[in-house]
Amino acid sequence: MRKCSLLIALCILTGFVLPAEVFALRPFVTTDADVVETNLIEIEYGIFGLHVQKHLGPDEFTLEPSSIRFNYGLTGDSEIVLETVGELIDNEYKGELGIKEKQFANTAGFYKKVWWRGSNWIPNFATETGIVFPTEKGTSGLNLEGTGIFSWYLNNLTCHLTLGGGTEKEGFEHNRRGLFIYGIILDLPVPQYKKFHLVTEYSGEKVEHSILDHQILGGMMWEGPRNIEYDIAGFTGLNSESVDLGMTMGVTFVIGKTVYRREH
Repeated sequence: MRKCSLLIALCILTGFVLPAEVFALRPFVTTDADVVETNLIEIEYGIFGLHVQKHLGPDEFTLEPSSIRFNYGLTGDSEIVLETVGELIDNEYKGELGIKEKQFANTAGFYKKVWWRGSNWIPNFATETGIVFPTEKGTSGLNLEGTGIFSWYLNNLTCHLTLGGGTEKEGFEHNRRGLFIYGIILDLPVPQYKKFHLVTEYSGEKVEHSILDHQILGGMMWEGPRNIEYDIAGFTGLNSESVDLGMTMGVTFVIGKTVYRREH
């Protein structure tokens, strides 16, 4: 929590608030207080990802050959979000990749709405609420999830703060447990290269009666031809409950308009 407090303080102390051009949010666990324009489809496609996590028993190696997130713009400054991740899992990793399990994870549908758009020191504020489907092995029953998101668009820095919660039900259990979710993103454009950004995120989740699972991510994003945004990032967990190390890379693009960029 100390790291999260430091990052929030950095956002508050940063310069004068002015509109800033920002990139899409694909590499991150959390999101921003913005939505895609009406009748447009934004696709955040994860080309590749991997997680390595060590346990007291067998190590676990998870390969994500693809992940996808659809954002469809609605009227009323809102959007529908659909997402899922394909996973290939080896839970006895010993230097050779021998896949033991295949599954889809983090499969969910959300409704996201921007309630107000800030100016000067006032941030954008949005909510994202929806249902998480039981597509992972060993899970059952629908879970609910809801978050509130604040976004500050500064001259030389963009900051997104997410706070929320929901429910989680493990396989073969009859009772649901509460879930607390949080995350903070910093997006720093490189002055010499206007289409190149350095990014970092601290995020975590705490399931009732369990250890906090939190991680930190760092990477870069850049805009290529035809307004396609590319990203690559690495991440590491901050305790024994979290992933030991991982990486992700992907692209973001919009269908329905030749030139598109989120406006703030």
